[in-house]
Amino acid sequence: MIESHIKEGLSKAYAIAVAHKAGMNFARPDFDYGFDGIFRDIQNVNGRYCDNGWSIDIQLKATINVLYEKDYIKYDLEAKNYNDLVATEVGAPRMLVLFVLPKDQDQWLNITEDGTILKNCAWWYSLKGLEPTKNANTVRVSIPKEQLLTEVSLRQIMNKVKTGEDI
Repeated sequence: MIESHIKEGLSKAYAIAVAHKAGMNFARPDFDYGFDGIFRDIQNVNGRYCDNGWSIDIQLKATINVLYEKDYIKYDLEAKNYNDLVATEVGAPRMLVLFVLPKDQDQWLNITEDGTILKNCAWWYSLKGLEPTKNANTVRVSIPKEQLLTEVSLRQIMNKVKTGEDI
């Protein structure tokens, strides 16, 4: 399998695990129209769990190429993806999920009878309302290190969506 597909698969596994730990579904669109997945909220109605209609569209990226600065992770995002993410006239909120892997492929996934370790982690970033770019190739985005995507942060993000707040 080619390296980019391995990265993509591991990043999806991370996003799915975080969604499920947060008590949400992770949906994958049948066709790629700019977004790789959807976090969908679930609610308990009279003892029955069902989709409540709240969702977040995600652009999922996996990379070994980031710059670590004091408070930020810097990543060169493709311009077309950047422009998809800055759009404001959309039905569901959108965010970038950047899964960062170690440079050494042998560290990406380690499975033993004692446990499974998937390295490293992902950060989330909403670009809503930023200026679209005319760049042909990439736009450098600075993601606050505090925006680590965990089951707790995903619940907090979804709660903002449900109250009409920007994420």
